[in-house]
Amino acid sequence: MREVNQDDKLFFFERSFITLDGLWMIETEEMTNWEVALKIDLIVWKKLLKVIIRRLKKYLNLEKNDLTNLIKILTFRWSIEGWKYNLISQNAAKVKILVKQCPYKSAMDRNPERTEKQSLICKNMCIPFYKAITNDFNENLDLERNNIMGLGDDYCDFTFSFDNKSFEEAENDESFTKIIEPNNADKLFYFEKNFRTLDGLWVIETENELGWDATLKLDIIVWQRLYKIVFRRVKKYLNIKGNSLSDLIEILSFVWNCEGNVHDIFQAGKDYFTISIVECPYIAAMERNPDRHNRIESICKDMCIPYLQPVINEFNPKIEITRDKFIGLGDSVCNIILNLKD
Repeated sequence: MREVNQDDKLFFFERSFITLDGLWMIETEEMTNWEVALKIDLIVWKKLLKVIIRRLKKYLNLEKNDLTNLIKILTFRWSIEGWKYNLISQNAAKVKILVKQCPYKSAMDRNPERTEKQSLICKNMCIPFYKAITNDFNENLDLERNNIMGLGDDYCDFTFSFDNKSFEEAENDESFTKIIEPNNADKLFYFEKNFRTLDGLWVIETENELGWDATLKLDIIVWQRLYKIVFRRVKKYLNIKGNSLSDLIEILSFVWNCEGNVHDIFQAGKDYFTISIVECPYIAAMERNPDRHNRIESICKDMCIPYLQPVINEFNPKIEITRDKFIGLGDSVCNIILNLKD
């Protein structure tokens, strides 16, 4: 199997990031209703953006929580995610930015079933969480927004400024003069780091709202749909034309190498493979969070195979998948057995 490089991993995480978030939103709304899904989504993104800002502040070697550094962080993130924007005015006390293209609005534009939700997302989610993260970054910073694309305007505007009590802090701030242009290594850092954080926050906040049983059911559905999309994308990316067992192994190995899932592949004849997973990044993430230790067994036993089965069945209904070892249940490896039935 091929080793993945930076471009391969960027292809995987960049394409999957917005897809994953959208699927959680859609499936939560389908199980509950719009109000519940939006409530969870808002909590997830408030927490996620705090994490993103903290990570980017450290990544960019920024020290102060001033206006200059907030703009550097936000524009760096927007450039990575594919936002199109211009700085209209800037000085030490005030910066105005016009956004002409937002990847989240673009994703909804491509889905006719989500078009009607744009105004609600912008009004009830985007506006409040940007105000929240601005104030969290520096309580003396204000954010004013008057134009919103999702509400029918031609652009979105963001005007960041120090409040009237903070002129001294503004005078000591450096004027923002240059946008930091991210390269592919920057983009990979951003998407790879935040992909699992995004998924983990959706699981945690959905459990807080709906309980574990409903969350586990949603988690399976979201990852079933995500992997079906990922399989189609990777099959095209790797130029795989068939649906043989060896083709499936190539796709799975590529995806898992991108995700950081360390594994060995053992073949016993042309119709029988065992994939032994030595390190699972999702278990590792739960192990780093003491509050999630009690969910590791359930995720491994009740979620890991169910989300793969329909994906593999769609790829080739003659391929059977079974498990006989689980890291989350105390085994040293996870064994995934793939067999081509007669």
